[in-house]
Amino acid sequence: MKIVLLGTSSAVPTLTRGLSSTALIREGDVFLFDCGEGTQLQLMRSGVKRSRIHSIFIGHLHGDHLYGIAGLLSTLHLDGREAPLNVFGPEGLRVFLNAAFRTSDFKFTFKLTVQEFPRGYRGRVLDENEFYVDALPLDHSIFCLGWRFQEKDKPGVFNLERAEELEIPRGPLYGKLQHGEAITLPNGRTITPDMVLGLPRQGKSLVYCLDTQFTERSIQLADKCTALIHETTFGPDAVDMARERKHSTMEDAARVAHEAHAENLIATHFSSRYDGRQITQICDQARGVFERITLGRDLLEIDI
Repeated sequence: MKIVLLGTSSAVPTLTRGLSSTALIREGDVFLFDCGEGTQLQLMRSGVKRSRIHSIFIGHLHGDHLYGIAGLLSTLHLDGREAPLNVFGPEGLRVFLNAAFRTSDFKFTFKLTVQEFPRGYRGRVLDENEFYVDALPLDHSIFCLGWRFQEKDKPGVFNLERAEELEIPRGPLYGKLQHGEAITLPNGRTITPDMVLGLPRQGKSLVYCLDTQFTERSIQLADKCTALIHETTFGPDAVDMARERKHSTMEDAARVAHEAHAENLIATHFSSRYDGRQITQICDQARGVFERITLGRDLLEIDI
């Protein structure tokens, strides 16, 4: 899987940072988390194919995370998109979209499914053969959902030598075993997958926590995740402002990553009060809490 940071600024864009949006690319499909103003331009700059967007996840309804979605959906319509599209988010999202498109007398060429969740919702929002997405409420000034994209465990590595020892004919029977099916050989012997497969391989996971102040729910959502994308709006000079506005400092995010035993923390959503040098200094201080921090920047690509 690959993460592409499309926008890493909070509240307002800067000359070097756009508003919140992150793309997760898995086997060609694109999963978009938040869609701030300018997201579709960043998609073009990054080379991420908008035609391959599978689902869009909007965590909350503040404009810097939302105002780009109407334009993106309009462009997908003009592209002649036919594949259905899922949009997930808090209650009120449908009202926003309806207002935008009713005003311009707009009708989509594709099926758009908008699924809204009430305040306090927690649970599975998407479940497919190889992955699922869970949501958990965070702690922000308005209702905000955090997301966990989780690959399901994969079968263990196929042991070719063991298969040959068991005299399993090469061909379709190998595939059945790799997909978890037991087979019966011509001599009547039954072979089960565990006889030729190693231990299951744990799926990778991405957790997205924007916007929120420090909360135990972020730790719960990020438990042992491969990559945690967490807002890091403020530095240690603005702790009171972070608490007042229900945002996180870089150290807060590092603490979440540490207590959740995350493999990696990706810092994003920086206040425009800081320049690049200051953000680097804040990050260096936070590494005293959690060392494996990647400092986000627009169009940064991260393989996980």
